[in-house]
Amino acid sequence: MDSNLYTNEAAIAEAAIIQADLALSKMRLFDSTLIPDVTTVKADMVAAETGLIGYPAGGYALTAWSDPQLVSGGGAAITSPMVPVDYASGAAAPLGGGWVEDAAGDVRLVFVFDPPRVLSAVGDGFQWVRQLVYGRNS
Repeated sequence: MDSNLYTNEAAIAEAAIIQADLALSKMRLFDSTLIPDVTTVKADMVAAETGLIGYPAGGYALTAWSDPQLVSGGGAAITSPMVPVDYASGAAAPLGGGWVEDAAGDVRLVFVFDPPRVLSAVGDGFQWVRQLVYGRNS
C-alpha cells in the first residue's frame, strides 16, 4: 500500500507558510446562538458576531505567531499570541466560539467553546491562545 510521509523539514516548511499567511490575522468571536458545522460560512459567523462590550470592531488583532516548532507525535506547530477576552459592562455575552481569519478575510480556523463561555460580570474573562499543527503523519 502506498503512503505519504511528512519529514520534519517538510512539516516546518508548511507551518512557516501558514505563519506568514497569518501575520496580520484576526480572532473573531460569535455568540452561542450559532452552532457551526462543516457547512457554516463566514456570513453565518459574522451575523452571530458577539455584542460583548469592549470587543474591538472586526475582532482582536493576532500578530507575531510563534515560529514553527516540532511537536510530539510528528508535525510542526505555530502558536497564536495570547489574547485577553474580558467582560467590561452591559448584557451578558454567551460566547459560542470564534474564528481566525487571515489578512484577506479568509476563514482559516473555526473553534467552538464546549460549553459556551458566558461573560456577565466584571472580572469574567479568559486568555485565548491556539496552536495549529501542520504536517502530522497519520
